[in-house]
Amino acid sequence: MKTMRIVGFVPSKLNSERLPRKNVRMLGNVPLINYVIRTLNKVELIDDIIIFASEPSIVEYIGKGLKYTFIERPAYLDTNEAKVQDFVREFLKREKAEIIVLLHVTSPFIKPETVLECLKNVISGKNDSAFAAQEVRKFAWYQGSPLNYSLEKPIPRTQDMEPILFEQSGLYIFRREVFETKAQRIGSNPFIKLVNAFEGHDIDTLEDFQIAELILEKQLVR
Repeated sequence: MKTMRIVGFVPSKLNSERLPRKNVRMLGNVPLINYVIRTLNKVELIDDIIIFASEPSIVEYIGKGLKYTFIERPAYLDTNEAKVQDFVREFLKREKAEIIVLLHVTSPFIKPETVLECLKNVISGKNDSAFAAQEVRKFAWYQGSPLNYSLEKPIPRTQDMEPILFEQSGLYIFRREVFETKAQRIGSNPFIKLVNAFEGHDIDTLEDFQIAELILEKQLVR
């Protein structure tokens, strides 16, 4: 029987540097923020879903009937200098949950079953944290040199290459003590859930948003 407190954590702000008012921009026929709240509402193991924002007006964009709690956060967290560690630390000052399900508004297509699979691995104690990632087999360079192949050896087929995993950047689940001891969302024994490019699509720029509209239009996610 589950006795620990588990909360969904949705940090949000109205102003965005690269794409103004991104979190409330209309995707399909609803503001973007609704997608992740809908997803978390479908995960029964989550006790509460907390919108952590500096402007209470954000709730005006959330659809009727969705379960959530609004907690106002300090305005300094909306500055460009604020790091992810800063808003997680502030959140944990106000919330006593043992497990945190962090889902960013910019990942509208993450599935409830993906969240649940990650969460169950953390609840069971098998893993101290979990996150979604995309597996990529492409020729990659870093700081002026090939990252995953050598110019001194025959060029491999992409399907034979060792994959590179990219954090999907939207979903992180972690035990409270992981952040308190490491100041990180990922612990020493994470569960990594691979998702495809559609489910893992993350919105930072106008181009990303336009791609999200195409994914929705073509019904490439469910």
